[in-house]
Amino acid sequence: MSLPTIEQGPMDRFDYIPIALILRDTNPLHLDRVYAQERGLPDVVQQGPLNQAYLYRYFTTLLHDPWDLVTTKMRFAANVFPDDILTCGGAVLAVAPVEAGGGIVTCAVWQRNQKGETILKGEAKARIPSRG
Repeated sequence: MSLPTIEQGPMDRFDYIPIALILRDTNPLHLDRVYAQERGLPDVVQQGPLNQAYLYRYFTTLLHDPWDLVTTKMRFAANVFPDDILTCGGAVLAVAPVEAGGGIVTCAVWQRNQKGETILKGEAKARIPSRG
């Protein structure tokens, strides 16, 4: 079963600055356009944890409570640049019942840019309440 998709963006280079401070990652690839272009990139690169945060926010909005998220496995596959538009989606892979009433749902999750390139892909598991 497919999960609904959402679109986020366009990405804004000015969002990279507070994330760089929070992560203590002042790598010029994230902040200096000229530096990034001198290294063959079209523009500064959005930080991976920011991409991941968008995907986590997407998935947790589908849950009963955000803290029902149990585990995730993510693979970074491509860079995100300013003005990119990200689409997050996924699919249910399995539902496993738990004795205490409720269960664990396992979902494939992904994030793609406006060109259809996969940015992040992985798996997320979450608790789901019983229907009773």
